[in-house]
Amino acid sequence: MLDNNLPSWRQDLKSSRKKEGKLPSNRWIQLATVSEENEPRLRTVVFRGWDKDSSMIIFTDRRSEKIGHLKSNPNAEILWFFLKTKSQYRFKGKIHELTDNKNYWDSLSEKSKFSWFWDSPGEKINPKVQFTHKILSNLPKPENFVVLNFEIDSVDLLKLEQPVHKRYLWEKVNKWEKVEINP
Repeated sequence: MLDNNLPSWRQDLKSSRKKEGKLPSNRWIQLATVSEENEPRLRTVVFRGWDKDSSMIIFTDRRSEKIGHLKSNPNAEILWFFLKTKSQYRFKGKIHELTDNKNYWDSLSEKSKFSWFWDSPGEKINPKVQFTHKILSNLPKPENFVVLNFEIDSVDLLKLEQPVHKRYLWEKVNKWEKVEINP
């Protein structure tokens, strides 16, 4: 059943995710940003859900390099590939930080919360610091816990079908009208 309140691409994405099942690709997405030196940067992050009809949620560490990239240029792109449906979704949009993020912190498991207390991402490991497997409960939300809101402006779907691939484009400015384009 089509939910008329959601863009039609969300229904296609929901179908792809359902067929993907419990595979990691159902939650792992690739986020591309541009560095302060105007160089592309790409990394895998975890899809954490939706804020609105067309805004993805991502958690990150304030100390990571992507925060600096997004401060100088909030434009980003996300690639999400589903192996079972051979569907590649490319999302373009802008990212900003959600400052009211306590409920997101509270939704994390204690094991996930613990990882936010490690040293800064990308720094050399200090051999004198021992990581413990003992997880403390009721950990307070650290300042480095950041919730990013990726506001999607366009969606490009490539379906790798035989004998001919199919490609579709949705743009927010066109009220999310689905347009078939050349693959």
